[in-house]
Amino acid sequence: MNYPENLASAAEYLKKAIPHMMEQQLPANPINYTLWYNYVANHIPALNKALDRITTKTAGLTPEQSEELFFNYIISEHLEDHQQALKDITQIAAGLLSNLNNTMDGGEVFDKELSGHLEQLKAAKSMGEVSQIVDKVISSSEDIKASNQHFMESMQVANQEIASLRHQLQQAEKNAYTDQLTQLYNRHAFDRQLEQLLQTEAVAKNVCLILTDLDHFKSFNDDYGHIIGDRVLQRTGELIQDYSPDNAIGARYGGEEFAIIISNATIDETVAVAEKIRTKLQQLRVKIKNSDKVLDNISASFGVAQFIIGETAENFIDRADQALYSAKNNGRNQVAIYSDS
Repeated sequence: MNYPENLASAAEYLKKAIPHMMEQQLPANPINYTLWYNYVANHIPALNKALDRITTKTAGLTPEQSEELFFNYIISEHLEDHQQALKDITQIAAGLLSNLNNTMDGGEVFDKELSGHLEQLKAAKSMGEVSQIVDKVISSSEDIKASNQHFMESMQVANQEIASLRHQLQQAEKNAYTDQLTQLYNRHAFDRQLEQLLQTEAVAKNVCLILTDLDHFKSFNDDYGHIIGDRVLQRTGELIQDYSPDNAIGARYGGEEFAIIISNATIDETVAVAEKIRTKLQQLRVKIKNSDKVLDNISASFGVAQFIIGETAENFIDRADQALYSAKNNGRNQVAIYSDS
C-alpha cells in the first residue's frame, strides 16, 4: 500500500488515531497504531467497515481481533512467509512510536519550562531579567521545533519504508501463487481459487473446469531437450492467457498439465474455449535454436466438466480428469466432455 500523505496530513492522522486506541482501551503498539492510522486515513475501506462492525456490536476491540484484522487487511491474507514481514513492519512502527514518545515528552518539558518562564517574567524587576527570560523561551521553542521536525522526518521515512515493504509483500504473495515458468497460477493457487468459487451455491452451479495435457510431451524433452520443452510450456501458458475469457482462471496444474476454471459459464461455452486453445496450440510453431528445424506437431487433449452441487472439489477435478483421459484414449488432440456413461 502507498501512503501518499505529506508530513502535515500524516501528523493529523496520527493525532486522530490515538483517541480511537484510547477509546477501545488498546495499547499504542505497532499493530494497533497501524490499524487505526489506516482507519482514520480511510486507506482500506473494507478495514473501516470491519472495524465499525466490530466496535458497534461489541464493547470494544480485543487484542486477538486486532491481530486478525492486521493480518487480514494490512498483511496479505494468505501470505505464508509473513513472519519476516511482521518483524519489519513492527520495527518501523516501533521506531515511529519511539519518536512520538520523545516528541510528546519534549512537549511536556516545554510546557513546564514555559510555565516557569511566565512566573519568572511576573517577578522580573528589570529589562535585563526580562531579556534573559525571553532568550530562554526562544531557546525552548527552538528545541521543541527541532523535536517536532525530527518526528515529522521520521514519519516521512517510515511511510517510505512501509510503502516499500508493502510492495515487497505484494511481490512475495504473487511469487507464492505464480508458476514462474508460465506466469499462470500454480497448483496451490488453483486449489485455493476453486475452493473459494465453490463455497457459494449460486456461483458454484455455473462453474466449469478444463483440464488439458500436452500430447507426447515427454518426447519433446527426450528429442529436443528441456529448454525446448520449457518453451512449449511457456507458449502454452501464453495461449491460455490470451484465449481464456475474463471470467476464467488459468493455472499450471503440474508438469505438462494445465487447468482453467471458468465461472458463470455453460458447458458449451467452456467447450468453445477449450476448442479455441486447442486449435491455436495446434498452429503453434517453435523454432529449434541453431537449427533450421521447426517444431510444428504440438497438440493437447482437453477434458471438460461442469460442477454438480453437492460434490467435493476433488470429485469435480476427478471428473474433468476422466474426460481428459477419454480424449487421450480416443486419439488425442481433442476435447472431451465428462459423461456418466
